[in-house]
Amino acid sequence: MQQQLLIQILILLAVGSLLIYKLPFYSPTLSSFIKTNHCSTSLHESDHFICESDELWNERKVLYHIQDKLNMQKPSSSPFFLSNWEPNFHCSHARRIGEMGDGGKWVCDLFRLQTHSNCLVYSAGSNGDFSFESHMKRSLPNCEVHTFDSKLYTCPKDVCLFHQITLGNGISPRGSKTWPMMVKELGHENRLVDVFKIDIEGGEYGFFPSVFNTSKAPCPRQILVEVHPEAVQTIHGFFELLRANNYVIFNKEPNILAGPKFFEYTFLKLNSRFFQQN
Repeated sequence: MQQQLLIQILILLAVGSLLIYKLPFYSPTLSSFIKTNHCSTSLHESDHFICESDELWNERKVLYHIQDKLNMQKPSSSPFFLSNWEPNFHCSHARRIGEMGDGGKWVCDLFRLQTHSNCLVYSAGSNGDFSFESHMKRSLPNCEVHTFDSKLYTCPKDVCLFHQITLGNGISPRGSKTWPMMVKELGHENRLVDVFKIDIEGGEYGFFPSVFNTSKAPCPRQILVEVHPEAVQTIHGFFELLRANNYVIFNKEPNILAGPKFFEYTFLKLNSRFFQQN
C-alpha cells in the first residue's frame, strides 16, 4: 500500500512539473524579459545590443561623461598616448579574438552576436594572417566574414571570403576604395557590419571620413583599429570624428612590438540618446 501511494505521489509530481513547464511564463518572450530586467533604456541607447538594468546603464553614462571631459582636455604628453584618449566605456564581457600577441583584437560582448543570423564581420589589412578570422568563425559560425588587403591572399577554407582591395579615400592611394564603394561592391548597403577590424598602416586617417560622409551604407557597430603615428592634430581629429559619430572607446592597449607610438583601440557605436545629459 505504501509503495503504491509513493508511486502515485511521484506520478502526480511528474505531471505537475510538466504542466508548470508548459505554462507561458516559463517561456519568456524578449518583451517580458525586458520588462523583468528593466533594460529598455540600455537596449534603446545601445541600438539593441546591450540589455542591462537602468541602474547599471545610468552609472555607465555617468562614468562616460567624466572620462569624456578628461579626454577632451587633450593634454600635451610624450608619448602622445601616455595621457590622451583613454577608454570611456566598459564592455562587461569583452573577449580577445586572434593570437595572444600581435594581431589579436578585443571585441565587445561577443556572445551578444550568437543569435544574429545576419551577422557580418569585415577584416581589413590581414597581410596574410587569418588568425583573427579563424578565431571569429570558430566562435561565431553564424557570422559571414570578409577579408580585405591590397595584396592577394587566400582565405582558409570555410573561414572567410577574400577581396583584393586597397582602402582609402578613392583618390589616394591610387585605385583605392572608400567605405561606401566597398560596401556597395559586396551588396551590403542594407546590412550592418557588426565588427570591423582594420590595420592599414596609417591609412585610417584618409579612409575613415568616407565611413561617415555617406548615407548609403550604415556605420559599423564595432571598430577595432590600430592607430599609427601622425601629427598630433591629425590624431586628435581622428578620435573627434569617431566621437562625433557616437562611438565610445572600450579598450586601449599599446603595440609593444611596434613601439610607444602605436596603439590598438576598440570602439562601440551607441545611439545618440546615450550621450545626452539630463
